[in-house]
Amino acid sequence: MTVDVDALAPGQRIPTWRREGTLDAWNRFAAVSGDFSGHHMDDEIGRHEGFPGAFIMAPFSHAYLHGMLREWLPDDGRIVTVDMRLKNPLLRGRTLEAGGEITAVRREPGEVIVDLEIWQVDDEGTPLGAGTATVAFPRPSG
Repeated sequence: MTVDVDALAPGQRIPTWRREGTLDAWNRFAAVSGDFSGHHMDDEIGRHEGFPGAFIMAPFSHAYLHGMLREWLPDDGRIVTVDMRLKNPLLRGRTLEAGGEITAVRREPGEVIVDLEIWQVDDEGTPLGAGTATVAFPRPSG
């Protein structure tokens, strides 16, 4: 995706990003993070702990925001900060949708800094998380 950095402005939304809440994806994340907690893999354990079923790992939910931002940015763009507060977990079988809205744009020598409000909801509209991010686009020379 190519982003016209000169056209970036507050109020613009970035493309939404979706991922399915599957045990396969969570198992792959657990393999690299070491978090094989039962409530992430077993609906019965999740219910025993007060949730409707198995749910995503918090760091994985946070990583999905990085995925959304990375997909929007060019290869030489960078993620400066991501700050998210979880509200509800993504449950197995639901679909996560992440998005963001530009709140500020600063054009500096060599790069364009963009502040965003970011969020995650599931396919039923349940808010999963919200926060802020700052990213940097390289500024075309010329």
